[in-house]
Amino acid sequence: MRVLVTGASGFIGGVVCRRALECGYEVSSLVRRLGSEPPGTVPLVADLGPSGGLGDAVAQAQPDCVVHLAAEIASQRDARKVAEVNVGGTRRLLDACQALAEAPREAGTERRPGPATEAGTERRPTPPRFIFSSTVVTGDAHGALLTEESALPVETPYGRSKQECERMVLDSGLPAVVVRPSHVYGPGGWYAEELVPRLRQPGRLAVIGSGGNLWDVVHVEDVAAAILLAISAPAASGRVFHVADDEPITFYDFMALTASELGVGPPRRIPAAVARLVAGRNAVDAVVRSARSSNERIKRELGWEPRFPTAREGVPDAIARLVAVSAAS
Repeated sequence: MRVLVTGASGFIGGVVCRRALECGYEVSSLVRRLGSEPPGTVPLVADLGPSGGLGDAVAQAQPDCVVHLAAEIASQRDARKVAEVNVGGTRRLLDACQALAEAPREAGTERRPGPATEAGTERRPTPPRFIFSSTVVTGDAHGALLTEESALPVETPYGRSKQECERMVLDSGLPAVVVRPSHVYGPGGWYAEELVPRLRQPGRLAVIGSGGNLWDVVHVEDVAAAILLAISAPAASGRVFHVADDEPITFYDFMALTASELGVGPPRRIPAAVARLVAGRNAVDAVVRSARSSNERIKRELGWEPRFPTAREGVPDAIARLVAVSAAS
């Protein structure tokens, strides 16, 4: 199977590419510059913009499945940029996938063979599968348990963009799956680049607000495992799946657990109003939300089981990997 991954050089993308290669898939990675692609993947230089060469990249990759991870994240303060990249970029990627399914191509090429439709041309037997990485972190649920049938509270530009993309993906006519991770942690991304450095600073001002809000967290390895299941399970088409570990944890306890594994003192709190002045409202609102996410559907329908069922197992693994990388460098 040929898999094209957008956002391949990102935190989740690198793990997804590694796991896909381990499954024996041919993996193409959509990247902005050569050299940033994960090892073992075929790089395709393009981006989600209107002149980013996206259509050509998809046509070159000829994927059986597209895993769409690239996006502007919640900390982006420019709402127009969030909409342009997340919504506009997803629309362009869907258009490229639909064009790939419809376009005739010359017979006898190295591309995957299909039934002849005209003399010297052939068409793909099926359109590419489309796995969209959304989020359940769209707004404050005030501690409620969120299932796939729940109406998510949507309060940020990032959350609105992801919900709009979900509608486009599921209405596209492609065999599509929506995966909604909760707060994703591991040896990279915001966890390694923002949270851990804050805890290592002398002041350790890392907890925004009281820290009593519930966090639905999930290890990046478990998110990648869910995406690989969505790739391989035909029955998943048209479905939405929440990906979170088995137990929510308070924001403060998650930070304190990380601090303990780092061997530093407990985190200190900073008022949310002060944090908003520094980091922006959207980023802070994503942190202080309180919610629990049910993983019952993905367990039942796809057989997913988290390798790290709670943060108590996952955080030590994440910190151990970060320490190992630091020691190696």
